[in-house]
Amino acid sequence: MTRILRVLALLGWLGVTIVVLRRYPDLPATIPTHLGLNGEPDAVGPRWSILVLLGIFWLMIATLTWLSRRSAVFTYPIEVTPENAQRVYREGERQMVGVNLTLVPVGAGVALLVLGEDAVALVWSGLALMVAVVVTGAVRAVRAGRDPDHREA
Repeated sequence: MTRILRVLALLGWLGVTIVVLRRYPDLPATIPTHLGLNGEPDAVGPRWSILVLLGIFWLMIATLTWLSRRSAVFTYPIEVTPENAQRVYREGERQMVGVNLTLVPVGAGVALLVLGEDAVALVWSGLALMVAVVVTGAVRAVRAGRDPDHREA
């Protein structure tokens, strides 16, 4: 399942990238480069700055995809022992893949806001999902570390 979710994150961001690149020629010379909490622009810059935004999100998604396969390097809220390591690492991997997937609606919302669309709800929904994934992942890692009969779901 984590493999499928990794691919979905990459395909989701590819879709966002395609939308932005298709609309790029029609963008004005200056576009919003910083948005307030309500989605209103409070700074502007050259239109090529949206390409930087795409690149930053590609870098974050690629890094989290790479990192999700190295869950032994994470810091966990429980002691990792030889007995529980595989279970705990698996939950860490799931958590990182989930966070990676939540970057798509956050980034899509930001990109759409820059393009002039009303996407504040998408950004906030993605951030709320991200928090939920992090909290759930931490709880699952703790349970996996304590329970030798932990069932993977």
